[in-house]
Amino acid sequence: MLYKTGIIVLNVQDTMEESLSVIDDRIDSINKILDIPLFSDSPEIKTLRKDMMMCRDAILDIAYSLSTSIQKQEESSLAQDAEQ
Repeated sequence: MLYKTGIIVLNVQDTMEESLSVIDDRIDSINKILDIPLFSDSPEIKTLRKDMMMCRDAILDIAYSLSTSIQKQEESSLAQDAEQ
């Protein structure tokens, strides 16, 4: 049972790390778009830009939370290994 749980945790961790890599790439892409000056004062375009920035910030929050969680798990695992 512990073996299966360990495998599940490792698979989830691998998936999260791969997803964080994709998120990093998409954030770079969004940042490039957001750096382009606006050529319209249209409220729709301004709203779209604001929404993209909010999405980027939310994605960054998720990525930070997940990466911090993974890092804490790895540090805890290393500390346990060192004790043994």
